[in-house]
Amino acid sequence: MADPEPPTLDIDRHLKYWKMCLRSPLPGAYLSNEGNRMALAYFILNSITILTPSGSERTPLIPPEEKRQIREWILFHQHPGGGFSGTSSLVFPLYVYDEWDSEAGKRSLEHSGLANIAATLFALQLLALLSDEDNAEDAFKGVDRPKLLRWLKRLQREDGSFGEVLRLLPGKGWFIAGGNDMRYCYVATAIRWMLRGDVKEGEPGWVEDFDTESLAGYILKTQTYDGGFAGSSSEEPHAGYAYCAISALTLLDRPSENAPAHHPSATLRSHIRSMPGLLHWLASRQFVYLEPPPPPPGQDPDEEDYQVNFLLPASVASLALSEDDSQTYVGLNGRCNKCADTCYYWWVGGALASLGREELIAREPARRFLLGKMQHRIGGFAKNPGNPPDVYHACFGLAILGVMGEEGLNRVDSSLAVPVETVRKIERARRRLVEGDKGEGKAARLASDAVSMGLGSVGGRPSWLVGVEGGA
Repeated sequence: MADPEPPTLDIDRHLKYWKMCLRSPLPGAYLSNEGNRMALAYFILNSITILTPSGSERTPLIPPEEKRQIREWILFHQHPGGGFSGTSSLVFPLYVYDEWDSEAGKRSLEHSGLANIAATLFALQLLALLSDEDNAEDAFKGVDRPKLLRWLKRLQREDGSFGEVLRLLPGKGWFIAGGNDMRYCYVATAIRWMLRGDVKEGEPGWVEDFDTESLAGYILKTQTYDGGFAGSSSEEPHAGYAYCAISALTLLDRPSENAPAHHPSATLRSHIRSMPGLLHWLASRQFVYLEPPPPPPGQDPDEEDYQVNFLLPASVASLALSEDDSQTYVGLNGRCNKCADTCYYWWVGGALASLGREELIAREPARRFLLGKMQHRIGGFAKNPGNPPDVYHACFGLAILGVMGEEGLNRVDSSLAVPVETVRKIERARRRLVEGDKGEGKAARLASDAVSMGLGSVGGRPSWLVGVEGGA
């Protein structure tokens, strides 16, 4: 039977949880994420934004002065060679970066390895999340767009994939570090969409693009025999990789302005090996969740074998397309035979939303499980039933509810993982940034033309210009 009183989202309780995360030191369990402070900040600020739509009567958790301070903290992590670092402990004084590269015969930014691709995306998202409606155009003020896009291009490998960081190996040159991870491919496309715009080659503000066709080809080759996506076609598929693959292909051909919530990817739809297989695999991540029985005498109730709890229906259609009241709870996992996990509501649900196929999720049973079993009594969402909340799962629990249109929440963009209203701010901020780069390009050309005219009149190059050109 259906629950007599369906669970609801307690927004005030969640805001108290996020206020605690924002104001107080995080528990010791987060120490292993010291190098990912930019990510932790994104989880916290994104969640607060999802919970406080424009026009909300609730008092903002972050006053303007604090927003300014957080913004300065983010920009402090921007690297002179492009990109952002993930934590303050990886940011050195500028003079540390001035090292002579004997091979190239010039100064090099060896420590550009301290800027990484994921932190760069989080930094850009944070700058947009911190902006208000009346100053959204200035959200990316201070971001070096040309340098960042050139740095991003250098992170692409010959096979089309992307790495995480750049490292200068003595005697061997630059090395793209980080495994062949679909997450980096997705992050690259998100950064590109947020900053590049529709500037054509030869126009002011144009920066050389990375190889989008090569990236699309790399992603499409990783679809597995059963329809999912993995690190390669011969590996086990994973819901997180599927989300990243779908979102990356969607962002590659997404319009830069006023894109619909579910923009269909022409590349994905025309070149994917099997769309039916992908939809079937994603829908199969659902299962009917049963209340676990009491553990046998002497068995630890926290053992994983005891926690595994799933029951597949006779057919995917009977679960995915049914709202049968007997399905009280529906969980989602990331791989076959795994436990229900809050984050996979996002990775699976977000992927299906980007494909425009949300109906393949048994919405009400899934929502009941998320709010009835994963929502914690102090706010936030846990990874599994009975666990404490954490900022990662709490953020993506809210994000999928935002995609599903939960009352009282900001609508969330399934490809960029921020509220739709924040996406509109990104578009305005990009427009202002591109216009600024166009202006600088025009000024540079005028200065160059003036120098050329002067040289033509005097018949030589003044000593001060030779010094500047030679880097003296």
